[in-house]
Amino acid sequence: MTRPIPAPAERQPLCDARGRLEPSAIGWSQRPQLDCAIPGHFGRRKRWNHWCITTPGWMLSVTLADLDYIGYCAAYFLDLETGRAVTHSQLRALAHGCHLPDVPVASHGFEHPRLHLQVDELPGRARISVAVPDIGGQPLQATLDVQRPAHLDSVNLVAPFANGGFHASTRQLGLPVTGSLRLGRRQYPCMPGHSFAALDFGRGVWPLNSHWTRAAFATVGGIAGNFGAGWTDASGETENALWFGGELSRLNGPVHLRQGPENGLSPWQLSSDCERVRLTFTPRQLHQANPRLGPLYADTRQWFGRFDGVLLSPTGERVPVDNALGWVGHTRARW
Repeated sequence: MTRPIPAPAERQPLCDARGRLEPSAIGWSQRPQLDCAIPGHFGRRKRWNHWCITTPGWMLSVTLADLDYIGYCAAYFLDLETGRAVTHSQLRALAHGCHLPDVPVASHGFEHPRLHLQVDELPGRARISVAVPDIGGQPLQATLDVQRPAHLDSVNLVAPFANGGFHASTRQLGLPVTGSLRLGRRQYPCMPGHSFAALDFGRGVWPLNSHWTRAAFATVGGIAGNFGAGWTDASGETENALWFGGELSRLNGPVHLRQGPENGLSPWQLSSDCERVRLTFTPRQLHQANPRLGPLYADTRQWFGRFDGVLLSPTGERVPVDNALGWVGHTRARW
């Protein structure tokens, strides 16, 4: 039986009143259980919501981040048919105009004349609105409805860092999405049954120098995968998981992500020690973002493309993956 998401008043706190990580919050769950408010630690707190929309014809990535001293919002659009890509980002001092909640399923947004993002949480769904007056010389507008099926599990993980740091993440994949995006005069609709949204919700206290890698995909039939490394390495925890029919299957061991040496768009090989993951990721486009503020930066490379291969279900059944849209991202930050 699927456990419901607790009401806000029933959520366990991530931190105590002094901002120290509660030991009982460490670990993994299939549903969001925590209130991720972080008292204190000004300047070291990192909070973000990252949405990625994948459809057979196009992809949209939207990031909203509050780093205390700066706010950041970015939109990236990729036309998979033509290869055309456009991007726009905005910074805001002291994160003015950034509205990020302490729980994954709550409204959030960013206010700026050149980039507007609003995510409204409604019963059983979320509505995403994006407006950029000038992105690659044309206006972009998107209105998308993201469904939240009651049976769909998610990866929810809290991992401690050295020196009192920590991070809480929620990975929601395979959320059905409808609606459309307009870039200039061209309309890009979502293809019903083949369009999915993913949410990466992160709240933590990070060291000055950090790095991590993540891969994710979703396809029809409730099949999806989430694989990561870097930020969990010293904790003994893992965020690696597979979805079959929307039901989560945790992978306790590592998933190895290796890219060929030829060039930036060479294929990646993904494999697990438990032999449940054998995938090839073929990039279509590489997006690079490197927002800077003096000596501080977050250097991110995100490849968009398709996954092909075979997964093993918990019962040992071979599940083929064919042309599943997704991405691989790698970030190094001094923040």
